[in-house]
Amino acid sequence: MISVAVDSAFCSQTTSDEKTKEKSSKEKKETKLTWYKYDEGLAKAKKEKKHIMVHFYTKWCGWCKRMDNYTFDNEDVKKVLNESYVAVKVNAQSGEKLKVDGKQITERQVATMYRVRAHPITWFLKPSGERIAPRLGYADAKEFLYILNWVKDDLYEKISFNEFVKQQQEKKKLEKKQSKP
Repeated sequence: MISVAVDSAFCSQTTSDEKTKEKSSKEKKETKLTWYKYDEGLAKAKKEKKHIMVHFYTKWCGWCKRMDNYTFDNEDVKKVLNESYVAVKVNAQSGEKLKVDGKQITERQVATMYRVRAHPITWFLKPSGERIAPRLGYADAKEFLYILNWVKDDLYEKISFNEFVKQQQEKKKLEKKQSKP
């Protein structure tokens, strides 16, 4: 199992510029992120051949609420998720019933299957439902976009996450240099 480990040099804490962008993104509310239940999401992903993002949360978790308000409310994040993923949300403490592999289980049992012990935690799965890697804890929109793009293009099979981020940042620097007169 691969873990999405993030070097803080690549994706630093949210800056005041990011907070401003996140707030302006929140004010627009142009795109709605479509969330699915776990069982519905697995079926949809298999049918549409899309990766799955499973976000485990609890109602009392402050960092989970922050991801909802900033990360998942970011227009770029919503766009990538809606176009390239099936976004699944699982309340890790819920007794709500789901039908998985012909059996009735609760959302809490799904969280147990993924060994969720802290919140939030976000798992990435192949369209078949096979697990790729988890992202433990809160991730801001900038970091989350890197993860989404790394997974959706199956780059996790070719290069490490940190190498991918480094390549993307170098590419942006080069584009900036070339666009200056």
